[in-house]
Amino acid sequence: MARALVTGGNTGIGGAVCTLLARRGLDVWLTYAHDRVGAEDVAAQCHVEGAEARVSQLDLRDPESIAGLVGHVAEVWGSLSILVNNAAVCPYTEPDAITTDEWDAVLETNARGTFLMLRGALALLRASDGDRAVVNVSSVAGQIGGITTSIHYAASKAAILAITRSYARLLAAEGIRVNAVTPGPIRTRITAQLDDGSRARLASAAPLGRFGTPDEVAPTIVLLASPESGYTTGATYDVNGGVRID
Repeated sequence: MARALVTGGNTGIGGAVCTLLARRGLDVWLTYAHDRVGAEDVAAQCHVEGAEARVSQLDLRDPESIAGLVGHVAEVWGSLSILVNNAAVCPYTEPDAITTDEWDAVLETNARGTFLMLRGALALLRASDGDRAVVNVSSVAGQIGGITTSIHYAASKAAILAITRSYARLLAAEGIRVNAVTPGPIRTRITAQLDDGSRARLASAAPLGRFGTPDEVAPTIVLLASPESGYTTGATYDVNGGVRID
């Protein structure tokens, strides 16, 4: 049985990924930071799809919390086929107002947390037979800079792209694939923080002229996590409505 761990699986893109993985026959372990009710709701949807779904609280800023989660997964499942590093924070703060504490909180959660989760889960991925994949959720902000989003968020998401490429090279010989997805403006709790004017400007910046939805991002993540992408590693897949076109 293929099994997946999805951080930030309680809502938005993470929740959509969990449900789609379950629909495709995978068991799912999802994490949340604060919203246990949302996590339980997603787990219930996974159960409806016939999958096992487990829920754990996770603080990505705390290495002990990450180690505890990995240890729990090891005790219960023993291995993982898929790791989706999705959880992130995104405060909208003007550059001159970003404190050092806020900068550290964003980088520690998004960038360091992704690194520690990936490094910590390696033993579980190595213990699994068959296809094994990591998908890191970055952002178009990590490619073009923090225009609507903040500079520290953009920096953290750019770091995730470097982590992805580095681990793709390091793990290729073991057959463990590592890829990234870079969503653009998506209707999530993060973008819900914006006022109406900012949301309108962000939507109009996309050539498709609208926000995307979590259900439009999840299939790309699930594809990269599946054996159908068995010859793809170190890649970055854009799901951004045309905000960035190479």
